[in-house]
Amino acid sequence: MSGPLSVNEALDQLDLLNGKPVAIRGILRFEFEHIAIWHYPKAERRDAAPFGKASSSIWLSTGSGSVQLNERGLKELDGHRVSILGTLHAPDPLFGGCGHMSGTPAEIMVSSIDRL
Repeated sequence: MSGPLSVNEALDQLDLLNGKPVAIRGILRFEFEHIAIWHYPKAERRDAAPFGKASSSIWLSTGSGSVQLNERGLKELDGHRVSILGTLHAPDPLFGGCGHMSGTPAEIMVSSIDRL
């Protein structure tokens, strides 16, 4: 694994990085039905079909095990620049996207989140 990628860089290399450990940097958003890392800087975010404004975001996931995201910690990091370590995953072809209502183009199975 090399240095942290921006969200857009990770999405541009999704075919190559699918299932691999990555470090991604961006802005953490902890919102109702949308927990994701967004591309930074904001001026470079993409707004393309089929994901619209979420085209420059990656859903945060922990899988179905007993380890879950810390809601209080995420609230404190909301809107801040972070680096996330984890495994990047492309969406299941049956859904066409990841996260709530398949609204993001990829997801990362989080192993750690650090504020930058």
